[in-house]
Amino acid sequence: MDNSKVQNMVEKSDIYNDSVVFITGATGFVGKALLEKLLWSFPQIKRIYMLIRPKNGIPVEQRFQGFLRNTIFERLREAHPERMKKISYFAGNIEDDNFGLNASDRVELCSEVNIIFHSAATVRFNECLKVAARVNSVATYNLLELCRNMKQLKSFLYVSTAYCNPGRKYVDEKIYPTMPPVDWLQFLTCTRKIPEEYLNRLADYIKGPHVNTYTFTKSIAEQIVNSYRHIIPIVIVRPSIVTAAYREPYPGWIDNIQAISGIMMEIGKGGISSILGDKDMICDIIPVDFVVNAMIMMIHKSRLGSISICNATSGVTNPITWQRLGDLTMKWSRIYPTKRMIMFPNFKYRRNALKHELAVWLLHFVPALLMDLRTLILRQKRRMVTPIAKKFRQACLAGSFFSLNEWIFKNSSRFHFKEIIENGTFPMLYWNLDELNYDDYVRRHMIGINKYLHKEKFTVDSNKWVITKIYWFWIFLHLCFYMLSIYLIF
Repeated sequence: MDNSKVQNMVEKSDIYNDSVVFITGATGFVGKALLEKLLWSFPQIKRIYMLIRPKNGIPVEQRFQGFLRNTIFERLREAHPERMKKISYFAGNIEDDNFGLNASDRVELCSEVNIIFHSAATVRFNECLKVAARVNSVATYNLLELCRNMKQLKSFLYVSTAYCNPGRKYVDEKIYPTMPPVDWLQFLTCTRKIPEEYLNRLADYIKGPHVNTYTFTKSIAEQIVNSYRHIIPIVIVRPSIVTAAYREPYPGWIDNIQAISGIMMEIGKGGISSILGDKDMICDIIPVDFVVNAMIMMIHKSRLGSISICNATSGVTNPITWQRLGDLTMKWSRIYPTKRMIMFPNFKYRRNALKHELAVWLLHFVPALLMDLRTLILRQKRRMVTPIAKKFRQACLAGSFFSLNEWIFKNSSRFHFKEIIENGTFPMLYWNLDELNYDDYVRRHMIGINKYLHKEKFTVDSNKWVITKIYWFWIFLHLCFYMLSIYLIF
């Protein structure tokens, strides 16, 4: 590489020097990991703003103080507590006009911000169209309009999804027209003027190949972002299925049960016996710290007039099948069991919807009903299992489109990341998916689920008696079933 190119990259890496950063969705999974990493690895950042709304009757200031006490900031509080003071907040809501900002906050934001990470979104697959459009599409438009007044803005990064083009088998790092063709401006107008109930009924007619409102509204958002490329320096990162941290801030760190992490958690508890999916297809997962590192490195690629895109995916570089992921999940959930285990972790992929439903009722709902009946008879103070079973059945069905289909996400960005890491531009970051050993990663993931989601203290031998007892009960039930079957046949 010639010296001028290296010098240009070094200058670009200085974009974080004395910068003011604004993160939407900072209280979410990806946003939280991004904020922590920026504070940990880029002490030269001047300030990081976040947006917080009151929730469940809890005022904004109280939510902010609770946010600062989150476990993700443990290493910062211990090693660099002074950096926590760089976090500031604005009271607002991305669903409101002008983000719900008051006049003084709006002026402060527009006069100071240099870098924006827009990661706020609703990731619920079964969200009604009106809400998904308001959060994923309209909010993106409102933020870009706000950016027109940000005189110090150097870069705008939009977090999309690798699945925003589901009608295409091969997805390159470029903007594609929506399928079916949708004029984003007309769509935004419709979401404002058409009554919610009527708009939601129209969803199935306008989504095209999109099976849910999430990917559809994210696709619309990409069209909105693309239309501002001549006004604002913009880049896009498209993660696939975001999972627990590989290394940072802590191996296995996870703080939500969205998407596949919730399914893995329920498999570990023995609450899932069947998944509708093709076991031989690639399951494109990406650890959250790889996504965060991609976001941080992509910022310096922003240029007026063009959009650089990164497919933050693993399928091309280091693929894993659904079967392999399932086997590893069962393996490590049996070695490191949770005390919340209700059945022995064991499930099977089924491509046939009818067989899957039959298996769910026989192996999932019937045991759940029996356990709840036992709880009621003995008057135990235990949580009912059947409602949880229904919830995760819906989650599995919502995700079945991804487990029954496969896409090839081209990822030339990985070569760029390797280059700038090796030349010293971002020595504190990493993006080598080849080093991702899935056996070890799923081990970390399952430990992380027990530690961060179940809030259990981890030891190598913890809960061994629980799984031993459940295993022999599981064997006993199978023997009874087979004996009953033989008796009925003969």
